[in-house]
Amino acid sequence: MLVPSFNVLNGGVDSSNKLAFQKNMIAPVGACFFTGPIKMGSQVYQKLKKVIVEQFGLPAVGIGDEGGFAPPISQPHEALDLLIQAVSLAGYDGKMQFAIDPTSSEFYRDRGYDVGFKDDKPNMQSPREMIHLYCLLLQNYPIFLFEDPLAESDWGSWTEFNTERPIELVGDDLLVKNTQCVQEAYDRIACNSMVLKIYQIATIYEAIEAWVSPFVINRAGNLGANYSLGKLGLHGLGTGHLKYGNPSRDKEIVKYNRLVDIEADLMGKGEKCIYAGSKFKVASKY
Repeated sequence: MLVPSFNVLNGGVDSSNKLAFQKNMIAPVGACFFTGPIKMGSQVYQKLKKVIVEQFGLPAVGIGDEGGFAPPISQPHEALDLLIQAVSLAGYDGKMQFAIDPTSSEFYRDRGYDVGFKDDKPNMQSPREMIHLYCLLLQNYPIFLFEDPLAESDWGSWTEFNTERPIELVGDDLLVKNTQCVQEAYDRIACNSMVLKIYQIATIYEAIEAWVSPFVINRAGNLGANYSLGKLGLHGLGTGHLKYGNPSRDKEIVKYNRLVDIEADLMGKGEKCIYAGSKFKVASKY
């Protein structure tokens, strides 16, 4: 069973705060069944709301476009510190890992990264400084994944980051599900994972042709497509994790419930059904 990544804290163009990084996610790896991480993710989400209210007041619990909270913060470590507190309050220390999607192409300017693009004062960082920032975050927080940490045209920096740090490095804007881009990323050793959005690549065959393992399954435009995505990732490709969104909105809950149904159906038939947990990167080897 796939490990879900819940998008719980937003910045970037999805929110009104000054945080440059767009999505901050939690992944419950310390569970035994798929119903476990749904409960864990929901509890951490509620504890995160409590932490934000205590630190910034009730008006600070506004929701970003992606459904995560968007408190008045500006630095990546502030977002991660909030997640650490929420996880601890929920009683899940050591059972959660974090993922970050900076969507860095949004603030890529003149071969540099303006992490202050939402503030009054620009804060330009070189590609090397961005990689150094990511490495510092990796040292201090339980991060397992970066998605689009560098701009889609900054190929050299992707290769540098990928060869320097053993982390799941996901290309979304970089690859756009285009098999030629995937081949170039492979040749350049630019990333080791991709986002699969079938509605952007047209067919299941083309999606599988572009497949890089492991990858993240992302939200699609309708619920029927998400049913297919969940089953494709679980049964067809043996992926270890997915990204739908946080478990606070009906359209997300429906998707997670579908996977709960799949788990129940498998177990009811007496079939082998294992939650990938901390082994999500090698789920296809079970």
